[in-house]
Amino acid sequence: MLKDFIAYYRPYKLHFWGVVLGSCIAAFLDLIFPVIVKHIMDVELPQKNVNEIIYWISILFGLYIFNFGLLYCINYFGHIMSASIENDMRRDLFSHLQKMSFRYYDNVKTGQLLSRLTSDIVEISELTYRGPNDLFICCITMAGTIGVLLWMNPTLGALIAVLLLVKAVHTVVVNRKMKNGFRRNRAKSGELAAQVDEALGGVRLVKAFAAEAEERQRFIDKSNELRDTRINSYKVLSYFNSSVNFFTNITNLTLLGCGTLLIVSNELTLSDLVAFLLYVNLFMKPLLRMTVFAEMYQRGMAGFARFHEIITTPEEITDAEDAVACEAIKGEIVFDNVTFGYLDGQKVLKNINLRIAPGEKVAFVGTTGAGKTTIANLLLRFYEPEQGRILLDGIDINKYQQQSLRKQIGLVQQDVFLFSDSVSFNIAYGKWNAEEAEIVEAAKNAAADEFIGRLQHGYATEIGERGVKLSGGQKQRIAIARVFLKNPPVLILDEATSALDTRTEKQIQGALDKLSQNRTTLIIAHRLSTIMNADRIVVLNNGEIAEMGKHEELLALNGIYKRLHDTSEH
Repeated sequence: MLKDFIAYYRPYKLHFWGVVLGSCIAAFLDLIFPVIVKHIMDVELPQKNVNEIIYWISILFGLYIFNFGLLYCINYFGHIMSASIENDMRRDLFSHLQKMSFRYYDNVKTGQLLSRLTSDIVEISELTYRGPNDLFICCITMAGTIGVLLWMNPTLGALIAVLLLVKAVHTVVVNRKMKNGFRRNRAKSGELAAQVDEALGGVRLVKAFAAEAEERQRFIDKSNELRDTRINSYKVLSYFNSSVNFFTNITNLTLLGCGTLLIVSNELTLSDLVAFLLYVNLFMKPLLRMTVFAEMYQRGMAGFARFHEIITTPEEITDAEDAVACEAIKGEIVFDNVTFGYLDGQKVLKNINLRIAPGEKVAFVGTTGAGKTTIANLLLRFYEPEQGRILLDGIDINKYQQQSLRKQIGLVQQDVFLFSDSVSFNIAYGKWNAEEAEIVEAAKNAAADEFIGRLQHGYATEIGERGVKLSGGQKQRIAIARVFLKNPPVLILDEATSALDTRTEKQIQGALDKLSQNRTTLIIAHRLSTIMNADRIVVLNNGEIAEMGKHEELLALNGIYKRLHDTSEH
C-alpha cells in the first residue's frame, strides 16, 4: 500500500525534492541560530564590541528574512504538489468507480463512496505535503540538536540526549495507539455520511410516511457513535499533547539543575547553558510538530487505506485484450444457453435460448422477479452471465468494447434519471456533440417540444435534482428524446410507461412506437395492452421461457400469458 502511495509523487518529483531540499535548509538554519547567539555571548559581549554585535545581529536578521522566503516557497509549492496529487487521486478513484459493475454498487452505499471521494481524499492531500516536509525537518532538527549538544558538552549532552530519545520512543508508542482510533473515526464518519445521503435523498418518502422522528433518531444514533469513537481517540491524543509539555518542563528542569552544577565546577559556561536551553526548546518544536503530524498521518493513512481498498478492487467486467469496436450493427441478438443469478444459489435466468432477428420487436412478460429486466442488464453487460453467451450480429458481446456496445443500444426505463441541469443538457446526453437543431428535432419526435416550449426558459430551463420540477410524463418524454438523439440500432424499453397514468401512457406510447421503428426492440412490460402488437411475446416464469408467440397465439394456449392477460384486464 505504501508503494502505491509513493507512486503518486512521481509526476511531481521536482516539487517534492524542492520541498525536501528547502525543508533541510530550513532545519539547518534553525540549528545555526543558537550557535550565533553563543558566539555573541562568548566573544563579542565580554569585549563589549558593539559593532561586531550589530554585525552578527544583522546576520541573524538576514537569515530570518531568508528563512521567511524559504518557508513561503516550501509551503506554496508544497501545497501545489498536494493539490495536484489530491486531484490525481480523486480522478483515479472516480474513473475506477465508473468501471465497476452493477454488482459492486449493489453491495455498497453511495454515501460511503461520496465520503471517500471528498473528505478522505482531502485528508490524504494534507499528508502528501506535510508528511515529507515535517518528517525531514523533524529528523534533521532532532538529530542535529543531539549532535550539537554532544559536541558542546559530552556529559550534559549525553544526559539530555537520553531524555530526548526516551520521549521520541514514547511518541512512536503512543502513535500506534492512535492509529486504530482514527481508522474507526473514518469508518463511522462514512457510515454517518451514508445515512444522511439516504435520509435526504428519500426526504419525500420520509415525509410521506411521517417518519421524521425515526430518521432523526437514526441520525442521532450514528452521530453518537461517531462522537464516542472520536472521544476515545482524543483521549489518547490529549495524553500525548500533555506529555510533550510535561516532558519539556522536566527536561528544562534537569538541564537547569545539572547545568548549574557544571557551571559551579567550571565545566560549563553560562553561554553554553543558554545554548543548551535554546537547543532543548528547538528539539521540542519538532516534537510538538510530530503531535500534529501523528494525528494527520493517522487520518491520512486511514483515508488512503479506504481509498486503496476501492482502487484495488478488481473490475468484474473488463474489455478483452482483442476487443473490437461495435459498429454498423444490424441488430440480431442471440441468447445461447444463458444462466444468471444475483445471489449464489438463486438463479434468475436458467438456460435461456432465444434468437431475435434484426428489426424484430420482442416483448418480455412475466410476474415480478421472472427475469425480464435481467435480460436487458445482461445485454448491456451490466452483469456477466454465469453460463452461456449473448451474441450481437453473430459476435459474443464479450468481444466488443463495452462503451461501443452500449452506444449501439438505447435504453428507456421506468425510473427516469435526469441530471440537475437544463432540459437541453439532459436531451443532449444521448449525443454529446449534438447541435441545437438536432436536440429540438429529437424533442419533437418524442412529443416533448410542446411542453418544453411552455417552460419559463424553454430548453435552457433548469429542471432541479432528478428532474423534480417536471411531471412523470414530461421526464419520460425527455428520456425518449435523448434516445431519439442517440439513434441506436437496438432499443430496450424497460417498463417505460408502467409508472404513468392511462392517458399519459397513450400519449407516450405513440412516441415509443415511432422510436422503435426499424430497430431491434426489446420491450419489458407489465401492462400487456402495450405489447399486443409485438412481433413476438416471450413469457418468462421462474427464470425460464415458458411460452412464446404472438398475442393471439398465446391467448389460445390458455396458459400463463392468458392468466396474466385476464389479470391485467381487471
